[in-house]
Amino acid sequence: MYIFPHSELWKDDFENEAESIKLALGLDIELIHIGSTSVPGLLAKDCIDILGQVENLEPVRKARKKLEDIGFEARGSYGIEGREYFSKSSRKCHLHIFEFGSTEAAKHLGFKDVMLKNPELVEALNRLKTELHSKYPNHKEKYQAMKKPFYDRIHSSLKL
Repeated sequence: MYIFPHSELWKDDFENEAESIKLALGLDIELIHIGSTSVPGLLAKDCIDILGQVENLEPVRKARKKLEDIGFEARGSYGIEGREYFSKSSRKCHLHIFEFGSTEAAKHLGFKDVMLKNPELVEALNRLKTELHSKYPNHKEKYQAMKKPFYDRIHSSLKL
């Protein structure tokens, strides 16, 4: 099983990770809880997604070792230009850092905003996730690919 009912603990997990990240980096960074774990009622993988926004990515690149020291693996842009991406497995966490004004960051924030304001979309996504999880219980990659059109529809509705 790789999707779970929403947990109130995810908010605490985000706050703990955000505090560790800020302390480790020692940079001026805005950290926002994003992704399915940030939307009450939404089924999610037990992974905390964090969006970081900074004025300039260069100091983040220079501070990669500081994040590695607290358990994150630096993955560079990881396929998205203008992003510094880090993942952590001890408490599964993904950290996506962009410069303020990034369209990619706006997509993450816009998705969360749309979902928070539309309980019917939360229900629709939960149905889709449940169906796909049943259909692909051992293939997270296929599960991800098959739910992508739902996310694409939300992103295309955003005014970026």
